[in-house]
Amino acid sequence: MSRAPVFLRESQNADGGWGYKRGGMSFVEPTAAVMLALFRSKESDAQVQHARRFLTSLQHADGGWGVAAVDEESGWMTAWAMWALATAENEATARGQSWLLESVGIRVTDPKQVQGIQKVLKIDPRVTGWAWQPGDAAWVFPTALTLLALDALGVRDHPRAQEGIQYLLDRAIPSGGWNIGNPFMVSGTLPPTVECTALALMALHAFRVENASTGRARDYIAREDFTQTAFEWVWRALCWQKTGAPTKRAFDALARLESADGSFDGNVFTTALAVMAGLGQ
Repeated sequence: MSRAPVFLRESQNADGGWGYKRGGMSFVEPTAAVMLALFRSKESDAQVQHARRFLTSLQHADGGWGVAAVDEESGWMTAWAMWALATAENEATARGQSWLLESVGIRVTDPKQVQGIQKVLKIDPRVTGWAWQPGDAAWVFPTALTLLALDALGVRDHPRAQEGIQYLLDRAIPSGGWNIGNPFMVSGTLPPTVECTALALMALHAFRVENASTGRARDYIAREDFTQTAFEWVWRALCWQKTGAPTKRAFDALARLESADGSFDGNVFTTALAVMAGLGQ
């Protein structure tokens, strides 16, 4: 039986948050991931409520979140916070939702620029998603993450959500999967990454989008030729669990990689993703 949930409970900081490693400074991303991992556990209820208060305390006046208490600028961590707090349905979540819907990545509309970008990079720059920080170009990871947060909030038909879906489909790599941004650069096609592909598949599945691009991405995720690390396996496990695919292969591999303390590589975030996928539940 996996001890991963125990490791997460024992790693909570006194302020209510979690760091990337036990005893490390609390950050929004691992705190939100652990909340999502443990929120169904009655045994963890008091800790999740403590974390909820901590996370809410970090919300900025504009409705967004930075990466940690020391970060004064709102950015992509708002999606993590809102995914974890979505069920609260209070003033904080309403402001966070507004921040997400008002945040837009760079959009190119000049016809000559659009034509040039389409020719070289084979993307439609008129379609945008979400950026790491306001005013920047959109990227796959924050876009997919924001779509998952909006789905958790019940925001499905908003134009920004629908454009985010189109952005992911436009940036899909023709051979299968997603990397962190554009599928092409001037040097050629870029390779997919497991975390971006997993998040994009989860987001599109949440919005009931299934097509040739998602099919090729599923084939990429299912391949055997990758480095057998906990990081690679937890993203596959989470993706398969969220999209209804069998998780046994991933869980069998994770059972061999789990440390005696219940962690994966001593990393709170990686361990939280494993528990989000259902390990130890």
